[in-house]
Formats: sequence, structure tokens, C-alpha cells
Amino acid sequence: MKRRDWFRQLALAPLAVPAAGLQAHGRPADPAAPAPGTVITLPAARLIDGTVLPAEHWRDKVVVIELWATWCPFCAQQNPYLDRLHREHSARRLEVIGLSIDRDVEAVKAYVAKNDYRFHVAMFDADWKAAIGHPRGLPIVWVVGRDGRLARLEIGELFAEDVASFAELL
Repeated sequence: MKRRDWFRQLALAPLAVPAAGLQAHGRPADPAAPAPGTVITLPAARLIDGTVLPAEHWRDKVVVIELWATWCPFCAQQNPYLDRLHREHSARRLEVIGLSIDRDVEAVKAYVAKNDYRFHVAMFDADWKAAIGHPRGLPIVWVVGRDGRLARLEIGELFAEDVASFAELL
């Protein structure tokens, strides 16, 4: 077992995703994420700066979607890798969008500005939840290939080499 797989397995042990319809800690389970290979119809995104990217914006691109929060230490470790991926490959039609689960959009704006992130950032909303689901845990990364199918789903912190491997889908 590779070191990163061992760490991921250890980190995810307490974050087991309940089966659809079952309850976790007395609450209804959130909808599970689509299975790899499923066609994903990505919605429009209202970015935190007010810009709206229409649903067509994502067509024929590799799209890396991260669910994250400003208070998540694992997200803080992973976001620089995603930012580097976006900067290095956006010209080749790979884009990263971070969907924040924070409640305060101003806090998200401040966090993104402080870290000089260049990837797209929007708030996680009902349209995105309907498109990609919402398994438990943070961070969560969905990778949608140019064909519109879910290529990868990763729950938990990724290492630099994991994030860099998303460019192999180009």
C-alpha cells in the first residue's frame, strides 16, 4: 500500500459515508455523490466576485471541483496544490472551482484574497448539490472529464502528486 493511500485510509476511517437513505448521527444522510462514469451536468456558477459562469463554460473541459471551507485545515493544505493546477493548466482547458460551504461570503472573499488563489470560487448551493451530491467529509474533490463523466471522486486531503495527476485527463 502506498504511503498516501495508507494516510488517506487512516484519515477517512471516521468519515464513512452512510448508505443512501440511512441516517448519520440522527440526521438524514446527504445525497451520495454520483458513481464514477456517471454523466454530470454542471450548473452555472455565481462566483464570489459576482461574475456568473454559465453552465456552457464547463463544456469540453476537465473540471476539478473542490468542496471546502475556510476553517478546514485539510483544505488549507490542499488548496495551494489546486491553485497551482489551475494556473498551470487552465490554458489547456482544465479548470478548478472551489465551492465553499462557509456561511459568510465576505470571510470567503477575504480568505481567497489573502491566499491569492486564482481558481474559481463560488458558494456551494442547491444547484451544485443536485449535480454532484454531498457526501460527508472535507475536502471533497470531484474530477469531471472532457466527456462530462465523473472521472474521480476523492474524499479527504490530497497530496501534491494526487492533485497533479488530474492533469493526466487532458
